[in-house]
Amino acid sequence: MDALVWRDSVEESAELVPLEDLSEQPLREALAHWEAVRGRREMPTRDDIKPWRFPALLPRIFMIRVTQGPLAFTYSLVGDENVEAHGLNFTGVEVRSLDDLKPGYGASMHDFYSRVYRRRKPMAARGTMNFIDRAFCAFESVYLPLADKSGAISHIMGAACYSTEAI
Repeated sequence: MDALVWRDSVEESAELVPLEDLSEQPLREALAHWEAVRGRREMPTRDDIKPWRFPALLPRIFMIRVTQGPLAFTYSLVGDENVEAHGLNFTGVEVRSLDDLKPGYGASMHDFYSRVYRRRKPMAARGTMNFIDRAFCAFESVYLPLADKSGAISHIMGAACYSTEAI
């Protein structure tokens, strides 16, 4: 699979992985739920996704609201395991402002979410969190685009599994 178009240390610490290579069962379950709810449509709507249907995944979920003109991504929900892994709660934070946390981090994540937005298909990544000085933490994640009633992408639902063991 191709390398992430992420900047500097972010690019060096994470890579895209084929969806079929997801190793974490909760992430495979989230993807399977997305596929089941999608049916024959290109993608499910935000209203179709009921996170309470997979309670074990709730602490690992994050929801990103997509706005256009210009394209922006804002975290609207961040599960507790994401907060613990990053050391911060990003709820309400526009992704580019993450550059204040670590220069290049927000721009890199904006580029990545833009790619999910343009592809209009799920994507997965794996790596370590060296890019925010949390190298002890490895991750695997899935990113699932969600549409509004008109078919425009309104959200990206993500889920991540974290580990302190080497990947």
